Amino acid sequence: MAECARFKGTTELTVLDMKPMEADIIGQVGGAMTLIQRNTSMAVTLEGELERNERWEYPLEAVREPVMNALCHRDYADSANGVLKIFDDRLEVWNPGGLPPGLSIEDLKRPHESKPRNKLIARCFFLIKYIEQFGTGTGRMLQDCRDAGVPEPEFESSADSFRIVFRRAVSPREVLSELNLSSRRTDALEYAITHPKLTRPDYERIALVPRATANRDLTELVKRGFLQKKGAARRTWYEFTFSGNEKIREKIISTKMAGKPGASGTA
Repeated sequence: MAECARFKGTTELTVLDMKPMEADIIGQVGGAMTLIQRNTSMAVTLEGELERNERWEYPLEAVREPVMNALCHRDYADSANGVLKIFDDRLEVWNPGGLPPGLSIEDLKRPHESKPRNKLIARCFFLIKYIEQFGTGTGRMLQDCRDAGVPEPEFESSADSFRIVFRRAVSPREVLSELNLSSRRTDALEYAITHPKLTRPDYERIALVPRATANRDLTELVKRGFLQKKGAARRTWYEFTFSGNEKIREKIISTKMAGKPGASGTA
């Protein structure tokens, strides 16, 4: 993992932070994780009886797995370096050397045989309890992301390289901001996304508007394909549908599938 950097925005034009890796392979794991923690967000909440809960933008155990794999399973006959890249919207880990023969990307998502490319390094990592030699690492990584409410990582493999991409969890409001709606309509749509039903009284309470304005806004949101009207008379309610823009719809659905919105802000 010789190249580790934090870039500004979503491209590699401007480097904000960089950490050259000159340590041994075990020290490189710690160095990479230090850069990740220095350049990603962590929110702190208190749960139960003042129990401190830290939620990182990317689950640390999940991103630690590909960092170790990039050192443990890379092709050291290739002169290219392993690379860690952090952007505003994603984190990427790349290493030379594709998947071992007989192992596919789909295999990584289910129980599979461990096929270490560098058996001595893998044995070393196993003895210091960095990894298990049972092919369970990627499964745990996927589960860690599900538990944290962030999108599952994407795997990309070619003949001579392997890459894992973690996407930052996006809140429904961030996606809705692309629609350039008024604040009160954005508030209502966010409520409709995160709740089974949106009623007119809900809209009045959320937007702090009278009944006539609520009715007008809801009619407009239905007309534009953001909401679907259900029921009738006093039992009328609205559900999020958004048939207007498939790309944005997919983004919003992904925020619901991920579970909890991603953390942002630092403690």
